[in-house]
Order: sequence, then structure tokens, then C-alpha cells
Amino acid sequence: MKIKKFDYVEFLITEYKGKQIQKTFPKEEIKLYLGYDLFDEKVTNFLIGQEFSSNKVLEYIDPEDKKNRIEIKLLKHSKTPERFVNLIIELKYLTSQIQDRETTIAKLEQKLNEATTKYNKMEQDFKSQVELMQNKAQQTINEHTKKNDSHMATIINEERKFALQKFLENLINPLNVFETALRAAENSQIKEVATYAKGFEMLYNQIEDVIFNVGVSKIIPKIGDPFDPNIHQIYETIESDHPKDSIIEIKNIGYKLYDRTIRPALVVVAK
Repeated sequence: MKIKKFDYVEFLITEYKGKQIQKTFPKEEIKLYLGYDLFDEKVTNFLIGQEFSSNKVLEYIDPEDKKNRIEIKLLKHSKTPERFVNLIIELKYLTSQIQDRETTIAKLEQKLNEATTKYNKMEQDFKSQVELMQNKAQQTINEHTKKNDSHMATIINEERKFALQKFLENLINPLNVFETALRAAENSQIKEVATYAKGFEMLYNQIEDVIFNVGVSKIIPKIGDPFDPNIHQIYETIESDHPKDSIIEIKNIGYKLYDRTIRPALVVVAK
């Protein structure tokens, strides 16, 4: 009877390099289902298709190294019923799918960890910048505390309030891009991506809390609001049934630092 893939076999195996026995394989009997249990691929492929008889000795010579010779003594062979073969094939397929999914999850976890590290560093750097700039502002205040002039006191206070303006202006654009990507991920049909988005949501909220604590607020216009050049910037004017100079579409929200607009909201306005 020929040995087929997924059949059960028992055998002894000895490898020679020239006349010297190698220790590649165990001395005890090897018991496995060919093509299912993990074993040396070249030996597995060699056994498939061989005629079985008890105690028959087969010889395999490595075509890439003819001094490498393997003796295989067949001990037992059981044919696997066709229905079990189909189950084994299905099991191998499912195992492969699980391994692929685990690999994908591991990669996503790695990316999440990398992103978490990156944004934790970003948050820490931001806090350091806040502390540094506030210290500089405080130093400026201390240098002028001897002066009681009310006008000078106002200037110092404004300097402290807006010391972070340039830094915040540079931060807002990448923060908006991050928010847009986050919203897209939250609506993803891929469950793993939507789950990981929750982790990024926490990071985003932490960064927002930090900038809000130093006086930043959002400018969020509403449809129908009148255009205000102090806080709005026109992206486009179009014909509309809405009243003239009223907002009919919001392209991007804006930001204020205290009462100063550092980035106006981008809007479409009715002619």
C-alpha cells in the first residue's frame, strides 16, 4: 500500500555524513501524520508515495549533498480515511488563517505601541515647552515687578498670556490632521482598527486638555451664523438661498488663545 499525505506512519531514521552517523534526528521511533505534523520537509516529501511494508528500509540521498544519506526503517502505516483527510486540510487552513490574524494583530499592537510612545513623547515635549515658556514669561514678569506703571503691568500680562502663541500655531495643523485620521478610524468597518482608535482617542483628549489649560479654545461656527472677519476666514462665496454674508458651510474650525484669534475658522459664505 502506498503512503499518502496525511497518513499515519511510524519509523526509525538515521542520517549519515559519509560513514559517520549524524545526530540530526532522534533515536527513538518517530510517530506522525505526514504533512500535518511538523517534521523535516524533504523526508516528508520523500515518504509520500513510497510503498509500505513492515521493517522496509528506504534510503534517501540529498541531491544537493550526495554524501548526506538518510536511512528510514518503516515500522507502521495507517491509511487516514478520506473524511479525516478533509478535516485535516480544513484544520490546516483554519490554523493558517488564525496565524495570519495573530500576525496582523501583533503588527497592529506594535503600531499602537509605537504611536502611543510617539504621542506620549509629543505630550511630554509640549508640557516641557509650556513650562519653559511660562518660566521665561515669569522671568520677564519678575524683571518688571519693580515697576508699578499700570501700562507696563498690562504689557507683561499680555506677554505671559500669549507667550505660547507661535508654538500653538505650529501645533494646531498636525493636531487637526490627527483628529481627522482618528475620526476616520473610529468609523472603520475593521473591528481591530476601530478598537485601536479608542486608544488614540485618549491620547488626543489628553493633548487637547493640555492646550485648553493654557487658554486655547475652539471657534466652531454654525450654519446660518453671520460672517465675522475677526474669527472667520472666507474659503469661497457662492450663490445661496441663505441671507447674504451668512455661513453656509464649515471647511475647518478655528482656534483662539484667550481672546486673540490664532487661526480663523474657514467657511463658505453666501453672496
